[in-house]
Amino acid sequence: MQKGKDDGEGVVAEGARGKSVESMLREFSNGGEGRTPRLGKYDQLWQLSMADPHTGLANQLLLLDRLTQALVRRRRHGGEVVVCHIDLENLSDINAGLGYATGNTVLCETSRRLTSVLRTEDTVGRVGGSELVVVVTVNDEQAVGPLMRRIQHTLDEPILVGGQEIRLYSSLGVAVAQDTESAEDVLSRADRSTRVIKR
Repeated sequence: MQKGKDDGEGVVAEGARGKSVESMLREFSNGGEGRTPRLGKYDQLWQLSMADPHTGLANQLLLLDRLTQALVRRRRHGGEVVVCHIDLENLSDINAGLGYATGNTVLCETSRRLTSVLRTEDTVGRVGGSELVVVVTVNDEQAVGPLMRRIQHTLDEPILVGGQEIRLYSSLGVAVAQDTESAEDVLSRADRSTRVIKR
């Protein structure tokens, strides 16, 4: 393997040319650059390695990759990267009281709603049984407040399952990325913010 080079954004393997995990997976499934695609292989590999099997959201691997790419773009072009950590506090109670099928329906509908109120370039991921993470890039910190209110409003809307109205109770923590932080640093800070709110 060739040595990495430091382009000011950290050390990147020259062989990967700074590509994201997602793009390299797509290239592999296509048989490499300029080769005939192996139809359907990318979708299968993506689902297995980068998507949460229950919701179809990004899993932690893809979430970290997307967040890392967002931080690189921020350093080059400006803007702010916002990470919102969401704890669906009563999801376990719904599972216990109404069954896992109902809980899974609630989780999937919540995931769908969150995705629908964000842009295609934003990322919603699942990092735990009842924990979701949203990664968004905005022009400045003034946009963070309206973003959080939009997310909270989406989570507060009741979900109808089998004729029964179900409400989720959630805690939201937010972290705006700083210059020296890695993707793991920002995720950890957003997580801690949620735990402070729950106290």
